[in-house]
Amino acid sequence: MSLKTLKDYDILGWRGEFYFKVDGPKVFKARFPNKGTIKLQKNQEFTSRADMSLWSQFKTVKVGKPAIEKLKVILREMDHLKKDETVAEQEFEIKLPSKTQYVILQDEKENTKAKLRIQATRTRY
Repeated sequence: MSLKTLKDYDILGWRGEFYFKVDGPKVFKARFPNKGTIKLQKNQEFTSRADMSLWSQFKTVKVGKPAIEKLKVILREMDHLKKDETVAEQEFEIKLPSKTQYVILQDEKENTKAKLRIQATRTRY
């Protein structure tokens, strides 16, 4: 995962404070990072370590039956003086199992982009 912004989101022009929210099936939700924010100034990029993930889940799938998981990923900018602003939002349909794919989550003006890796691998137990 990587996140880059070309815009100044802070009122004083210091830095934007970003976090991801992921809405999964039913009532399952996740936030990344769990506490705190990703702080970025204008033209700055954040790249995560390889083992960081926004969402993880195990699901039992019968052989021969198609399985699709829907996830909504939301990128928000935190502001202490007003309600958190939703920068970008997109819903993804993940076919299980599938090859690794890379997707771009970006705002309408393409000022802030997040490159996400979707990996849905098969495990046996």
